[in-house]
Amino acid sequence: MSAAVVDDRPHALSTVRVLSSVASVVTVGVFPVFLVGGLGVQLQQELSFGAALLGGAAAGFFAVAALASRGMGWVVERIGSRLGMRIGAAGSALCLLGIAAVQDAGWLLALMCLSGLPNSLSQPAANLLITQGVPANRRGMGFGVKQSSIPAATLLAGIAVPAIALTIGWRWVFVFAGVLGLVAALAVPSLPGAERSKPAAVAGGSGESHFVALLLIAIAGGLGSAAANALGAFVTTTAVDVGFSPAAAGLVLSLGSAAGLTIRLLAGIVADRWEVNLLRLITAMLVVGSFGFVLMALDSTVLFLIGVSVGFGAGWAWPGLLNFSVAKIAPDRVASATSFTQTGIYFGGSAGPLLFGFLGEHAGLASAWIAAGIAAVLAGVLLLFVRPRRG
Repeated sequence: MSAAVVDDRPHALSTVRVLSSVASVVTVGVFPVFLVGGLGVQLQQELSFGAALLGGAAAGFFAVAALASRGMGWVVERIGSRLGMRIGAAGSALCLLGIAAVQDAGWLLALMCLSGLPNSLSQPAANLLITQGVPANRRGMGFGVKQSSIPAATLLAGIAVPAIALTIGWRWVFVFAGVLGLVAALAVPSLPGAERSKPAAVAGGSGESHFVALLLIAIAGGLGSAAANALGAFVTTTAVDVGFSPAAAGLVLSLGSAAGLTIRLLAGIVADRWEVNLLRLITAMLVVGSFGFVLMALDSTVLFLIGVSVGFGAGWAWPGLLNFSVAKIAPDRVASATSFTQTGIYFGGSAGPLLFGFLGEHAGLASAWIAAGIAAVLAGVLLLFVRPRRG
């Protein structure tokens, strides 16, 4: 009976439940890295560490996620998207509650690394649930909603600075986030297709025929992610350096996050309504976003605000389109294919903040933002060479 209901009405309540669950689980999964970045000023003051360790914490999160991503894609194909999302959200919640109790920078670094594991499980599980529970003509929007969860996490991190961190303390931000994670784990909807996954394609099928295209996408995604993840990790610290107060710096992060969230949703709607070349659109977004990174390198509060908006709105609004394009390239192996390209994105997310923190400490934040812009341009150019085979 339940299967018939799902089949007869896949568009309304079922789709809303799927997307709201995907959004909450993915948001919780990235909360550790972006809350630590958004609360970097407060954490550095209390735990006594510098920009390099802040970058190292973000790098550890993405490095662990990168190493686990392919294996987690395999796990999701066998246990199903629903259980994968539940375990991922619960694991992230426990890590967030652990961060709320840290007393030194060493434990913070360890928990940040550990929190990359549940995130690497939640991502392919969410991608698979979208293809199982969202109608085909709305999946662009579905992936847009999923990836909008990431700027939503940074937006909430920015709001949390003046609203919670500067009033009752930064630890409570992680407590509230952890509780949200436990609720998200319990709220994952039950769909017949989400209890299991179709068997993976046999060797010699679409997985092999599209390997080169997926490899190029993974490398380009890594470069783009290396540039973009510096936004979540270093916007607030750079804003303070440019001249904003700590409270205002949190609001600057929220402004950029709102821009990124809006463009990600709009990009998904565009992908559903018009037959656009997704990879060429991503290239354009990365090139435009690089100008935002350069503006952030200039010693001006006004230009910094513009740069943050452009950086988030273009330079970091492409991941939903990227996952959607990968799902189209390998529709029979969504979890496996997206976990493969996600590996590159994770490696970039790991190396980016680490190199940014190193450059920021030794060559200045301006040089680090210019380097991020160059990485974004290289990512966009590389996507021009992707030629996925059809059929």
